[in-house]
Amino acid sequence: MKLDWVLRLAYRRLTQRLTREGLKRGQRVLDYGCGGGSLTQYLRERGYDAVGYDAYSPAFSDPAPLAERYDLVISQDVIEHVEDPIDTIARLEALCRPGGLIAIGTPNAAAIDLDEVGKYVHSLHQPYHRHILALPALQEAGRNIGLKLERTYLNGYMNLPIISMKFLHFYMDCFDGTLDVLFERPLNSARLWLSPRTGFYFIFGYWLGDRTEVFVIFRKPSAPARRE
Repeated sequence: MKLDWVLRLAYRRLTQRLTREGLKRGQRVLDYGCGGGSLTQYLRERGYDAVGYDAYSPAFSDPAPLAERYDLVISQDVIEHVEDPIDTIARLEALCRPGGLIAIGTPNAAAIDLDEVGKYVHSLHQPYHRHILALPALQEAGRNIGLKLERTYLNGYMNLPIISMKFLHFYMDCFDGTLDVLFERPLNSARLWLSPRTGFYFIFGYWLGDRTEVFVIFRKPSAPARRE
């Protein structure tokens, strides 16, 4: 996805969340599952020593970054796609330096009502989402490998005033309902321009989040945690 003003606003919010937990410019950052690398590019522009890795992205498939350790390992929209999300969380922990941060953004199974599948189609994203953890399970998975839970956000960093997740979901539904719409961003939909919900979600959508996307920040202890 092109690093445009919408993504810059979202990444600015993400960076603010991370700096609150102590991330500083110049520190080493790994975006694990970086896709096209837009977050990596943004972080570099902001003065972080950022690299990306994604086994399915030709530009970032070189495994060399996996031999290093980082002050922050961030993984957004990854663990729901893998065969074993718990094993992947442990892998993120191994890539993090002692005292560093691990940030994970993912759908929250606890907020998805399977009796209303149509309402949650983007969070379920079948057949691509293989395992969706409930928020307590995600938090517990981190604790079980010795991580300290620093902060939990009950919405993703893409949920912004004006350009909210509620608005973006409605925007996709005005076309073919796929995530491709967010990459292409067409505007030629009569439903988009004629529906009163367009203006309503544009103004109020930020406050109508349903907690289906969560963002959790862990810290790796400076010394190995004792296990009972």
